[in-house]
Order: sequence, then C-alpha cells, then structure tokens
Amino acid sequence: MPQLHVKSGGRAAQRIELLAGVIRIGRVPTNDCWIDDPTVSGRHCEITVQEGTVLVRDLGSTNGTFIDGEPINQAMLLPGQTLRLGTVEITMEDLPARVAIPPVASPQPVAVPVEGVPGCYNHSTSHATMACPQCGKTFCELCVHQVRRLGGMSLKLCPVCGVQCRAIEQFKVEQKRRSLISSWIGKITARVTGRSTRANEVSQESTENNQGNKETTTNRT
Repeated sequence: MPQLHVKSGGRAAQRIELLAGVIRIGRVPTNDCWIDDPTVSGRHCEITVQEGTVLVRDLGSTNGTFIDGEPINQAMLLPGQTLRLGTVEITMEDLPARVAIPPVASPQPVAVPVEGVPGCYNHSTSHATMACPQCGKTFCELCVHQVRRLGGMSLKLCPVCGVQCRAIEQFKVEQKRRSLISSWIGKITARVTGRSTRANEVSQESTENNQGNKETTTNRT
C-alpha cells in the first residue's frame, strides 16, 4: 500500500496511508491529514486514490502545490516523487505488499499401538482401555460414561449403545473363552452329526440288504 512520508515541517516523520478514496490535506484540524505549518493553507490540496493511481489536486492554496519542484493544479503522483505543499516536503513511498502466510499447524501425535492395544473410537491419539461387548468399539477412560451405584459400585457404560464396557484384557479373555466354547460346541455338533449320518447310512444299507435277501428267496421259490 502506498504511503506519504512527511519529511519536513511540524509533522515531520508523519506517515499517511493512501487508502482508496479522497484525502484532504491542510493546516485546519478538520482535514483528513492535518499539517500544522504556516506555509500550508487551511485547505491546501486533496489526493484521490482510485484503482492504484494517486491524483493530486490543488485547492487554491496560497503557496502552491508542487511535484518534484513543478507547480501543479492537478497531476498524478508516482512512487519516489516529492510532493511539496508550501515549504513542507512529502515523498510518496510504494511499500511492498505484505503476504500473510498462516502458520501451519504441527501434526498431532498419533498414539502408537502398544502390544496390539487399539486406539480410542473418539480420540485417535489415545490408547483404548475399555471395549464394548455389544458394538465392539473401544474407548479411552474419558469416553466411557461412569455411573456410580449404591454401595460404591460404578458402571462404565458404552457412549454409543449404553452397554457396560469391559477392560481390554478382560474383553480379550471373554472373547477367547467364547471362541473356545463355540469351537467346542462346533466339534461336538460335528461329531453328533457325523454319527447320525453314519447310523442312517448303516440303517439304509441294512434295509437294502434285507430287501435284496427277500427278492432272492422269492426267486428261488
């Protein structure tokens, strides 16, 4: 954004940002830019900033308006040129645009599984300590809903389905126990089914043999 830098007079070192629109400069405090110097008129000049151009127009000042020593009524002011109002010198500076680069958020640390411990369903950076036997989701201590019952006993309920959660190790033991029971039941069922099938086959073979013997006897007769 271009700026005017006051080099001399009572407002030396003052900087004026050239925002889009009209900026009035003079010795009267009601101006947009007030320069308290006897050689500057009450309403000395006005500067119009529009679409990247800076236009200076003299407002009938007593001591005149100059750009690089040349008197003007209306003229363009370019970066590096000097605007003089009476004896007060003002330079125009075209400051480089500042590009604001937002800070990049550092990646959040991800919890590394420890000996196969899963992560929390709601907080990926936390290790799970509880597991729900119904929905199968795992949670950290902060996620489970703790309900204290009479007698001091507390329940840790699943935040998803409300079923009482189990500690991860206990949950694994229960799963393993259920797996063993299911496997044992499956083996027994397979044995019973196999024996039943074999008995049916033997019975069918016996029936077929009996029928064959009867037919042989009949033919002999």
